Amino acid sequence: MSFVSVLRNLLLLICLLPMLSLAQDKLEKQRQQFLEAEKWSYYPNSQTFIELTGQLHDYPLLPYLEQNALLSGIKLSNEEAIARFLQDYDKTPLDSELRQKWLNYLAKRQDQTRFLKYYRDMGDDHLRCLNAAYRLQQSEFREQAFKLVPELWLVGKSQDKACDPVFRQWTEAGHRTNEMIWQRLALAADGGDHTLVPYLQSLLPKSQQYLGDLWLQARRNPASVSRLTNFPVKQPEREKQILIYALKRLVWRDQALAVKTWQKAADKFQFRFDEELDMARGFAIAMAVENHPQAEFWLEKANQGDGNEDIFRWHLTHVLRHKDWQHVADVIGNAPKDLESDYSSRYWLARSYEHLNDPVAAQKQFDTLSSVRHYYGFMASGKLARTPSLADSPLQVSETELQAIADLPAARRAQEFLALKRYTSARREWLQMQPHLTHSQGLAAAVLADNWGWHDQAIFAFSRLGYLDDVKRRFPLAFDAQLLQSASKHHVDPAWAFAIARRESSFMVDANSGAGAKGLMQLMPGTARYLAKKQVSNQVLFDPQQNVEFGTQYLRYLMDKMQDNPVLATAAYNAGWRRVQQWLPKEGVPLDIWVETIPYKETRNYVKAVMAYKQIYKQRLGQEQNLFKDLANMQISSAMTAM
Repeated sequence: MSFVSVLRNLLLLICLLPMLSLAQDKLEKQRQQFLEAEKWSYYPNSQTFIELTGQLHDYPLLPYLEQNALLSGIKLSNEEAIARFLQDYDKTPLDSELRQKWLNYLAKRQDQTRFLKYYRDMGDDHLRCLNAAYRLQQSEFREQAFKLVPELWLVGKSQDKACDPVFRQWTEAGHRTNEMIWQRLALAADGGDHTLVPYLQSLLPKSQQYLGDLWLQARRNPASVSRLTNFPVKQPEREKQILIYALKRLVWRDQALAVKTWQKAADKFQFRFDEELDMARGFAIAMAVENHPQAEFWLEKANQGDGNEDIFRWHLTHVLRHKDWQHVADVIGNAPKDLESDYSSRYWLARSYEHLNDPVAAQKQFDTLSSVRHYYGFMASGKLARTPSLADSPLQVSETELQAIADLPAARRAQEFLALKRYTSARREWLQMQPHLTHSQGLAAAVLADNWGWHDQAIFAFSRLGYLDDVKRRFPLAFDAQLLQSASKHHVDPAWAFAIARRESSFMVDANSGAGAKGLMQLMPGTARYLAKKQVSNQVLFDPQQNVEFGTQYLRYLMDKMQDNPVLATAAYNAGWRRVQQWLPKEGVPLDIWVETIPYKETRNYVKAVMAYKQIYKQRLGQEQNLFKDLANMQISSAMTAM
């Protein structure tokens, strides 16, 4: 670019700066007006609300004020306004709350015609049942309604009361079969609401009602199926289903009794190949996890048919645990093509060649794998003492493409919710927009999210859309001030702190797991309380700076527990340090084998991911150290945590 061009662009920017500043000032003022108008939106006829909304005619979140106003006035006289709003914002988050309240209002009035006109399936069982019930009452929709019923029926829990008349008419019309009763009973017994079983049992013919008792006994106490005299072989297919369910649970508690019962059951019943394979897989995984002496027998038996990935992984894990290197090569050689050629298989094949005195073949495998940005690629690099390859290829997106996405109404609403720190509402808008974008638009949206500092949505989108080589955007130096400062304060490797935050939350500040972990580094409230020596509020844990402070403090605590071994401390961050200590072998085991044989799949994958992320962040932070050069040669034993 010439000096004249640069000067022209600079002058243009200088001219635009006052305009940009005015636009930003206006937007900030509108945000404050929106927050004030929101308080008045449930009084839509008030002068204050009318004046405020008049000043927000071009503000992206104005529809939310209109939605609130309509929600406060659900009545037939407002039907025209409600219908127009639902049409204008169909398939957006603005639709569902208003539509749901409107449908419930119409249902209360028994206004079936209007209900069916506005009905959309939103996953609300009450409304779904009413939809079917109303359709059944109108002859032209009757057969169509019957087709909706199986999906409502086949659930392992009690359905909404609105479904009762639907099920009654469906039954009277002859659509409910004994097989459908059985399917629902099985769903209730196997992980559903078992209190529903007696009712469903009563619907079966008397000659089959004993099956309900067998299911309940098997659920309460899997060992009860060892009394095979309780299985009269009157309904062999259904009795076999109960037996397999119970034995797959029993094998985790009493392997000997499970095997003995299965052998006796095989004499009593004629099991199909697929049933035998299902049983073998259940036994194989349970025994492999426990390192049971019969694990190899069941793994070989289970590793047939369609090449089940879980069985292959556990078979490989089992032979690695015993360092049977020829068997490692054989298991990989017999794997389905897609599993035989994946990174894990290629790495372990190379390791088997090392021990089978074929260094040339090992070198060839490691050499090919070392160019891959992956845990196993980095491990291969460590074996070769090479700097791991990041294979970074940033996505190029034009300003025009970015602006086109930014101008979409849903994107503008999402950006405003972000500015107001209403992350759930922002995500709802953003995610509901995604299916309407082309692949290239989706990637542009990922770049835009990254530009906004909305790193979690950028990371998820790149993964979902299969563009994995934009390393800087997929592994951003987000919240760097907090992470670098706290890592330094607690003497923790900053690359490790970044890696933990990336794996735990993808830098989502309001991340909240089902187990109760919160914030950037997914701290449990109990852990924070222990570290702070006092109660810590959710508000504190959702504050990025304070969450990172607790998170890095906890990393230091785990490093102290694990004698400064970052791999063990990483495993402890996921599974707890006491459990990790239980997994440590007395004699030294190569680190890669120890990681591969961690009993918990979640922790096993977690450790691999965090170690790989740590290497990426080391290189992103300008640390040239090859972390995996040390890991590839490390031994793990219980002596590492001995005090």
